[in-house]
Amino acid sequence: SPLNDGFDLPSAFKNNFYRDQSLSGSLASVFSSKLVNEVRVQYARRSFDFPTVSTQPHLEVSNTFTVGVNRGNPDFYRESRFEIVDNVSRNFDRHTLSFGGNYNFVRTQESFPLFYPFEADFPSLGAFLGNDGVVTGCTAGVIAPGCQRPNVIFFERFTAPDFIEPTLDTSVYQGSSFAPAIRNQALGSLDHSYDGLYIQDKWRATSRLTLNGGIRWEWETWPSGVLNTQWKNFDPRVGMAYNIGTKRNFVVRAGFGLFHGIIPAPLLACQRPSCGGTLGKYPGRDFENSLDATTRLFAFASSPDITAIGLSELLNTGTYPDAVPFVDGCFPGETVLSQCAFFGDATVVRFIQDHKNPYGIQASLAVEFEPVRDTSVSVSFLHVRGVHLGSFFNVNQPDPVGTLTLHDSQGRTGEKNYYCAVPFADPPNNTIFICPFNPGGRDSRYGIYFEATSRWDSVYDGLLINVNKRLAHNFAYGISYTFAKSIDNGPNPSFVLIPQDSQNFGAERALSSDDIRQRLVINGTVTTPKTWNMFGRDFLFAMIATIQSPSRFTKFAGFDANGDIFGNNDRVGIEPRNTFVGDNLRTVDLRVGRTFRFRETKSVEFIAEAFNLFNTTNIRFFNTVYGAADFCQASCGSNLEGSPNPAYGTPRAVNNPRQIQFALKLNF
Repeated sequence: SPLNDGFDLPSAFKNNFYRDQSLSGSLASVFSSKLVNEVRVQYARRSFDFPTVSTQPHLEVSNTFTVGVNRGNPDFYRESRFEIVDNVSRNFDRHTLSFGGNYNFVRTQESFPLFYPFEADFPSLGAFLGNDGVVTGCTAGVIAPGCQRPNVIFFERFTAPDFIEPTLDTSVYQGSSFAPAIRNQALGSLDHSYDGLYIQDKWRATSRLTLNGGIRWEWETWPSGVLNTQWKNFDPRVGMAYNIGTKRNFVVRAGFGLFHGIIPAPLLACQRPSCGGTLGKYPGRDFENSLDATTRLFAFASSPDITAIGLSELLNTGTYPDAVPFVDGCFPGETVLSQCAFFGDATVVRFIQDHKNPYGIQASLAVEFEPVRDTSVSVSFLHVRGVHLGSFFNVNQPDPVGTLTLHDSQGRTGEKNYYCAVPFADPPNNTIFICPFNPGGRDSRYGIYFEATSRWDSVYDGLLINVNKRLAHNFAYGISYTFAKSIDNGPNPSFVLIPQDSQNFGAERALSSDDIRQRLVINGTVTTPKTWNMFGRDFLFAMIATIQSPSRFTKFAGFDANGDIFGNNDRVGIEPRNTFVGDNLRTVDLRVGRTFRFRETKSVEFIAEAFNLFNTTNIRFFNTVYGAADFCQASCGSNLEGSPNPAYGTPRAVNNPRQIQFALKLNF
């Protein structure tokens, strides 16, 4: 799941029935040797049917693993498209002028029962198993029913217009896929178009110098009340290539341009079936769009004793927390369990009406030459800045109640905001909870409210060196080396990347999760001559070796440490994003093939391939849940960085082991 950073266990997997159909045609008209027109037309429909393999509740140990229903992907997605493109080219001696445009109409249908039957997020494995002894009457080390204690429970109601049904049918927990009624209720449809016009000129200024320049105008249209059309998306682009010459064939290339993208329609489409909420725009934020959901989501959070009761009732009777009788349980006059908790609507994503299209600013400079025969070398620099990138943040996070002095992993101190009424600490050993069971919110009607905007950005700088020897004398090779740096502030619609402080986006700026500082790829191909004897000729041996620097990960507290009800994004202490450095990636792939020719135009090729030939263990994800709100400063124990979580820093997922495959290819 893209929302879960890859920590779904097999029970959370989905089947994928995929169908992609298209009908296309083109017409090229040559009016003269200097004037050509090309028209392309396409109708396409792409369908993804993602039925679950289990309808058990989505149970998640925060930032560690999930089981049950996968809530990171829709249950069904269909995209129907009509596209027409026209390009005209006119030659004027040294100039080639091109202009044209495109029109795309897209209809998106999406079924997304996001929190059905329900989701429960746990702060630790002990809370998930119920053997940590925190719930009253439960014993540490003993797994017993009713002792499991989530931080928060999310659930979804389907009966319009009020969405107040008291229970769900518990038989859903034994199912293998959602009933059609559920899929149809959580179904939304959205039409939009994206269009563009362009004009460009290719000028052969001299026999050595070629210049390119042009501009592209792009826009998207949406139904009224969904998104505004951004009419100012102009993309100027220039490029040049200069052949210096010499016997080494030196060529210098450079380019600069803007490149607009499209708004992520699948994320926006989720707003209609379930994600957008049913209470309308957030108070005081009239600039949000008006697209309400067809189902209603809720969030329920409280102390361990209360959430344990809520979870037990949902599992055993299917009763929602605001329908569980709980007379005078927490205070005189109380009637239902939800009154003893932080309970409200959950709006997972609502776009602002004036959401901008993302765009990239790209500049490049490259030098190419041939140091020896049959070998080319390219040295290039690439700079890309992403602007108006999309994600979401919690607008229901209240103003800070105060600050606490916490630490980073190097022992440095700083202030961090908290949002609950009364923080709790355990000095001098470690801060276990800052806000244990009393989260705060700006509007009591909401548990969470995530607003999608285009406020994020990124920067990438890379040096790329490529050496390629063409196949000659039965030998070829390639060497590709990249030295790069990527920085962003979390532009990815993922729950773990939601800013932990909604009023301080600057604190999210860090090395990107995609920052791979160095990457080296070496490939080689050797063939045996056709003139060799029948036992040695027509063999092919090919190898690809890849080495790259570690990926980076964020160190999470593992629970709602700052008291804003949402715990998936809380980091430890004052630690920035992506400070946990993973392992290098090392892999070698090998291919061996031989061709047998039995007629002049017919042959059979036998192929054997091994991926990750030496079966190197490459860690893909690590467990980065520290298990506390602050880094330990004294009496820390032997775990990594003094974590109370013994699994902290251990592998969570690995890349593929050795894989061997064989193939037979008939050429005729």
